[in-house]
Amino acid sequence: MQALKTVVITGANKGIGFGILENLIQKQSYKVIMACRSLELAQQSRTKLLEKYNLSQDRIDTIELDISSSGSIDKFIQEFTTRFHQADILINNAAVAVKSDDFNLEVVQYTFKPNFYGTIELTEKFIPLLSQNGKIITVGSSAGKIKNLKSEDLVKRFQNPDITREDVFKLAEEFQEHVKNNTYEQNGWPSWGYGISKLLINTYVKTLAQNAEVKNKSLQVYVCCPGWVKTDMAGDKAELTIDQGALTPVYLVELPHEVNPEYQGKFFYLKKVEEL
Repeated sequence: MQALKTVVITGANKGIGFGILENLIQKQSYKVIMACRSLELAQQSRTKLLEKYNLSQDRIDTIELDISSSGSIDKFIQEFTTRFHQADILINNAAVAVKSDDFNLEVVQYTFKPNFYGTIELTEKFIPLLSQNGKIITVGSSAGKIKNLKSEDLVKRFQNPDITREDVFKLAEEFQEHVKNNTYEQNGWPSWGYGISKLLINTYVKTLAQNAEVKNKSLQVYVCCPGWVKTDMAGDKAELTIDQGALTPVYLVELPHEVNPEYQGKFFYLKKVEEL
């Protein structure tokens, strides 16, 4: 019997993360580790699935992780290393969105902490724990499309084929600075913290494909949009079920474990590569 592939999913106790988890554990090939802010909610979701599918206890495990906190990320890395040593796939799913129309620096920073900075910090600290030919799949969003920008200069910078990690961080800082000074509009930014956090993370994944350690380990890196899914974050008016939202991330999990240059660092929607 083939060894199970170990998949880590952040924010897996509900929403799209839970949908991905439920899809994967129905297949015989995966062991899934739920990395969640609330260990209690993670345990409840785990118990529910183990009973529903009559699975052995070791098919799903839980570790506490709040990607808004560097301390929590470090603690998670330490605990994961001790308990599991290595994973085959990391799925960056955890994210936040502010439900009100409020738009100010506080809202932007609250959104950026997990959606951009925390996701990147976890990803880069987790790379050494990924097996050769492993994968990093990030749940981005079509909300993070370049068409939301209203400045040719910004569009050029985001579309630069040679954009670097540092360039992406500089764009993130500039947006926050312009929001703080209330000059974002004249500089071509929309009043949308969530959309820009997702544009930045979508773009970061392109640069991750050039990371020396990613290349050395032949890791596949992808970012995808699950679609507009009925979750706590998106609300009831959304078009897709959680099961439907899980399909593109699961498609990427199941791609052969070898780097395809056509796909590497690309943005996927409905199982196909799309331009940002």
